[in-house]
Amino acid sequence: MNRSVLVIIATLSLPCSLIAKEPASQQAGTSQANGPSLRVNTQEVTLDMVFRDKKGKTIHDIRPQEVHVFEDGVEQHLASFRHVEGQNAAAPAPVSSSGSIPMDPMRELRLVTLVFEGLDLDGKRFFRQALEDIFKMAPEQNLYFSVMVVDQKLNMLQPFTNDRNAILKSVDKSTMWSFPQYMNASAQIKEQLRQSLAPGTSAAQSSAGGDTTAPPSISSSSGGGPTQGAIQSQVNFRMAKMQYDMLEQADASDRESGARGTIDALLALVRAQSQLPGRKVVLYFNPWLFIPEVAKEQYSYMISAANRANITFYTVDPKGLVTWSQDNSGRDQLGGAIGEARNLQLNGGRGEVSTAQARAGETAENGLRSNPLLWLRDLAQQTGGQTIAETNDFKAPLRTVMDEVRSYYEASYDPHISGADGTFRRISVKVDRPGVEVHTRSGYFALPPSSTGGQQVYAFEVPLMNALNAQQAPSDVTFRAAAERFSERGPKIEYMLTLEAPLKELTFTPQADGKTAVVDAPLLALIKNSSGEVVSKFSKDFAVQVPLKNVDEYKGGNLVQTFRTELPPGPYTLESAIMDRNGNKMGVKTSSFTVPDSTQKLALSDVVVVRRTESLKNNQILDPFYFEGGKIIPTLENTLKGGAGNVLPFYFAVYPDPAVKDPPKLTMAFFKDGQYLGSAGASLPAVQQDGRIPYIANLPADKFAPGSYEIKVGITQGASSVEQKVDFKIQ
Repeated sequence: MNRSVLVIIATLSLPCSLIAKEPASQQAGTSQANGPSLRVNTQEVTLDMVFRDKKGKTIHDIRPQEVHVFEDGVEQHLASFRHVEGQNAAAPAPVSSSGSIPMDPMRELRLVTLVFEGLDLDGKRFFRQALEDIFKMAPEQNLYFSVMVVDQKLNMLQPFTNDRNAILKSVDKSTMWSFPQYMNASAQIKEQLRQSLAPGTSAAQSSAGGDTTAPPSISSSSGGGPTQGAIQSQVNFRMAKMQYDMLEQADASDRESGARGTIDALLALVRAQSQLPGRKVVLYFNPWLFIPEVAKEQYSYMISAANRANITFYTVDPKGLVTWSQDNSGRDQLGGAIGEARNLQLNGGRGEVSTAQARAGETAENGLRSNPLLWLRDLAQQTGGQTIAETNDFKAPLRTVMDEVRSYYEASYDPHISGADGTFRRISVKVDRPGVEVHTRSGYFALPPSSTGGQQVYAFEVPLMNALNAQQAPSDVTFRAAAERFSERGPKIEYMLTLEAPLKELTFTPQADGKTAVVDAPLLALIKNSSGEVVSKFSKDFAVQVPLKNVDEYKGGNLVQTFRTELPPGPYTLESAIMDRNGNKMGVKTSSFTVPDSTQKLALSDVVVVRRTESLKNNQILDPFYFEGGKIIPTLENTLKGGAGNVLPFYFAVYPDPAVKDPPKLTMAFFKDGQYLGSAGASLPAVQQDGRIPYIANLPADKFAPGSYEIKVGITQGASSVEQKVDFKIQ
């Protein structure tokens, strides 16, 4: 199977859409990552390395001629290799006589982010004591610390500062806090950061001649003359800008998806700190980290983003020594699963997939459930850090962490990649000295510079993008794609994108166990404005294993994926692609649509044909396809089945004018082959809290003879009226 992810066994409903998974292409590749960082520019790879002896002691006298870096088995010529010593960076960078700064002062800083999650009162006391121990070990003024808490979302307790007393006061004040207090404190810090970034402030003015990307609200306990002050002001501004963007990103994630999980919070942190150069470390305290099955791909992406951004996670289990084993029962299972996934990744996803590889996700899941430490270890190992756990003596390992923050090696080389094809490039490092262990990443995905509105490009998306850019669009896979309009309130208009592919178009590959088959179909949708710029990108990577005996039943179903977006008024192009990996086939679709101006008056969404509805356990509204107690699964198929016992379901949303007291009224007019058949009216339910009325019209199919039909849905409210239509065929 041409694939670089774990195949997860899933329960599917028939003959409907497949259960979707988040992008998983990073999973196996990042499972190998054992080092602190990797940054990939257009043609340069920069690796951070830490060298240790067999006892774990850091080595500081490695010579360039002793180090050999290989990429995909080919030795690379190192353009640079240097030992970066934090203690030597405490002094400010020299400034030329013209006042310009010849080098980026941020690269001379060391940024340590302290994050805690899920700590009880004893855990918070432990966290506070760990801070004191770290500060005693790290007196340098170029070491900046920030403190954050993950509690339903990412919250900030203290922006970056080298004022240790300020950090301890912030932590002491928050010891007894709960989520609302964390959220309020973080909101206050965000507002301070915003004010410090406003035009006209001293920090903004000091950065006007250089990078406009940082805060007077960030404190520094060091003094200095005008030269040092100018550098410090620029450093402060850039750090404030990064932290404000991070909080904005975390809030946006919370608003858009309703998710307040660990991965979203850590990813917001990683993305923001990727703006800055230099050594960046996250000390993450969590006694019970667990990544559920549905979030593993997001977790893998977060790991990959951290490695590209030169961010190392050191994880801490504050439980200390326990009387029960957290490790033995799960280590073998997870190790075997990671090994199978790694073998599949390094083979480029080609060749026969063994039963062990196909079940690697299930094996890993069982192992992780029996061992609460494995996720902490995985997060640290994949980003080049270490895990501090199962000990009551935390000072020694914390001292090791701070040593590696201050002192490491940096190497760079040009890999001479002819094209960014999304493949995994394996890196290995050998040292001409016995007994030396090298800790660095073991590879990276050759991804192109982002041309998708600043959004990250996944490895699995690269061949799909190549297909969209091909002179002759491939059409081996038949599928449908559409953008359907919903709310017109606000400066942007709400749309739902739907991609639908009949499963009979996709290849189900039998597995070696003789009992299962796998369907593997990534998909991608790009929305471009009139200038050809990508304003939104959406993708999913499907890999589902099904019983071999039920393949024919599954082929009667459809793969359906929907995405929500908001767009300002104007013309747009929807470009979509789907790939059948097992069949080595690709399909591309392109269509145009125009987003209307927003309105606060009476409005009606597009009319959507419903494939089926699903019940929900709660009434949370996540997107326009959700209604109270359920959600719809749409279809873009316009040929429907008639006859007794069948219904014709259509869905739309009404947005009443809040200034008009009269309730809106519904009428539906029916046409066959252009001839008017009649009309019918119906009452509408009450307006929901979000200001809309979702409505499903179930029409008896036996009332419609075979032929072509049109339904005009009309809504009136007071003196206003709106209308939409839907075309379909009955067979």
